[in-house]
Order: sequence, then C-alpha cells, then structure tokens
Amino acid sequence: MVKATTEQLHWNRLRKQFLLDEKPSDFYKIAKAQLGLHSTDYWTPYLSVWARLGDYDAKKVFESIDNGRDLIRTHAFRTTLHVMHIDNLAMILSATGPALFRASRTDKYRKIDQLSDKEIESMLNQVKSILDDGPLRTTELKKRLPDVGENVRSALVMLMARGEVVRAKAKHARSNLTSYALMDKWVKGYKLEMIDEQEAITQLIRGHIKRFGPVSVDDSAWWLRQTKTIVKNVLQQLGEDIVNIKIGKSDRFMLREDMEIAASLSTPSEEQVWFLPYEDHFLKAIIDRVGFIEEDIHPRLFPADRKHFWPSSPDALHNMPSIGVRTTGEVRPSVWLNGRVIGRWEMDDDDSLKKVVTSLYSQTTKSQENRIEQVRNQLEEFINSSLMPISC
Repeated sequence: MVKATTEQLHWNRLRKQFLLDEKPSDFYKIAKAQLGLHSTDYWTPYLSVWARLGDYDAKKVFESIDNGRDLIRTHAFRTTLHVMHIDNLAMILSATGPALFRASRTDKYRKIDQLSDKEIESMLNQVKSILDDGPLRTTELKKRLPDVGENVRSALVMLMARGEVVRAKAKHARSNLTSYALMDKWVKGYKLEMIDEQEAITQLIRGHIKRFGPVSVDDSAWWLRQTKTIVKNVLQQLGEDIVNIKIGKSDRFMLREDMEIAASLSTPSEEQVWFLPYEDHFLKAIIDRVGFIEEDIHPRLFPADRKHFWPSSPDALHNMPSIGVRTTGEVRPSVWLNGRVIGRWEMDDDDSLKKVVTSLYSQTTKSQENRIEQVRNQLEEFINSSLMPISC
C-alpha cells in the first residue's frame, strides 16, 4: 500500500471539504456529501457552502429548507441543529436520535426525568395530534396544550430524535423563530424508515472517517456523542477497510482507498484563501485542531468570554479557555491561508449593510493580503446581495 506524507494527509482532508479544485455543482450535493451542515446560527450553512462553492442561489436554498424540499433542519450530531439532505436522514437520525432522546428524557433541569414513560408518551402524542393540522410555533403549541405547558420544547426535541418532527417554516433565513411540523406531512412524498441503531452508528462512523479522516477515536466519539468503546468496536468491524496511521503520538484512522488519493496530492501552487463561518461543521467534527490552528491562535477562535465576540473585537482576550470550554465551546469565524487558520473575521453593521472585518494573527506578504482582501470583498458582497434580502 502506498503511503502519504503528513502534509499530503493535511491537504487531502481539505480536499474532502471541497476547499480545493474539487467542487460539487450545488448546495444540495455539498449538504449530502458533508452529512450535516452545522446550523446553530441559521446563516452558517449558507456561509459554509459559499466558502466551498462560491456564489449560488441562496434564496432557492432558503425556500427548499423552508418548504421541506430535499433539505431538512433538525437536531443531530452532538444534539445540535444541522441542515441535512433527506437522503441521509434515516442513517443520521437512527444513529444520533436515541442519544438525543435519552438526553432530553433524563433532563433534570426541566424535571422531565420525574415523568413516567406513560406520561412521556401521552405528552408526545398530544403534540403530534396538534401538529397533524399543520406547522406551529412553540408559543402556539403551549397555548393549545396547556397540560403540556413548558414541556413542549422537550417534547419537540424527543419527537425530532425519533424523526417524527422537524423544524419547519422560519420568518426569514436567519430567524430561529421557527415552526415545527410532522416529518411525514412536511416532506411531500417522503417516508422516513429508521434502521437498526448499531448499523446506523457503524455507517456514520465510517462516514465520519471518510469525510474528515484521518481522525482519532476521540474525534469520532465526540462527533457522534458515543463512547470510545463503541467507536473502537466499529473500527474492528470495518477491518481492512480502515488504515491505522500515527500522527505524532496519536493513532488516526482513514479509509484505505483514501490513502491512495492522499499519496497522489501535491501542495497547491496558488494561494489558497478561505473564510469559514461561525461553527463551521469541519472544525466541529474534530477535537484536535492543532494541525489547522496554531496553539497561540486558539484563544481567539475559542474565546472564553462573550465580550470577545461582538462587534468585531477579535483581539479582546488572550487567555486560553479551559480544556472543557475548548472541546465544547463555540468556534468563531476563521480566515484560512494555504491550509491553516491565520485569523478571524466577524460581521459589523455599516448602516443597512453588513461589513466583513478581519483580524490577522500571522505575517503575510502583500500578495497574500491582496488575495485575502479579494475574498473578503466577495464574501461581503454575497452577504449583502444574497443573504440580507432573505433575512428580514
């Protein structure tokens, strides 16, 4: 078997993110290939795809998400919101749904753990019955279901974990004031058929390795919110399909077929500049990001204080967050040069427009600065011409 260098493996991971010359033709193909586009901020999927594809019809994508056509927004990896292609839903929800259901079912803060299984099922059936008439927001559900009351939110999460409910219409492309709908009524002509949980977990771990590898056991366990033992068992099942390699002192895993592709890669000859958005799914899929982000830049990408966020004050704090914050906290928008993070970007208001503001932490040449400025202008244009009109 051919072997790739560490640098080739690095570039191969970025190639699989469609950040190099290999570009799908539209948003839908990227959403399907990447398994899930992180969507805690509702603009993130649009900006994640722009970073990989360039300009596209954002209004058409919003209408697809907002009408249940091909794309669905619901909870998945690490129980957080993602935009996903319906072709992947059965595998993803079958693997991630049970953990999400358990997390909500045992919620001590909302005292859901004090309810009996019978009471839980009664609550879920009441919510489904009301949603049978069409999409509703949580405020409307609470009014119509006074017996469920403040438990409506927990009921919706558990129903999304089962694949029975999804987030439906939103006021606009960045609004989190969404309604909720029954999956089988919202996505016309689609019937979700869940598969065996363990089989789904196996498929999804392989998908994680394929899309983001080489990854560690810790990476896959983190991404799927599974135990390391489960991940190790899946690796054994995948057998010769998987290659175990050493990067530093860590064991990493990738597909055998992927190694051959990596070994054929050369370092790009042109300057590579990317602007990845807040909570981009790539950096959220791995724990060890040192290969992409130098340690001294970490505090600026994973800040410990909200004052570090808005408006654009990327240099406000320099203290390193605790390990716990680093592995579970937010990832700020990042500026990439030649395969590694060199800075941050944020959005400021400039009258009625958005202004993209950058802060660079590494030395750059004049030509590199010009290229960064070119991409910054393109991003600013996309935000103001394509995202702003569908976000109010």
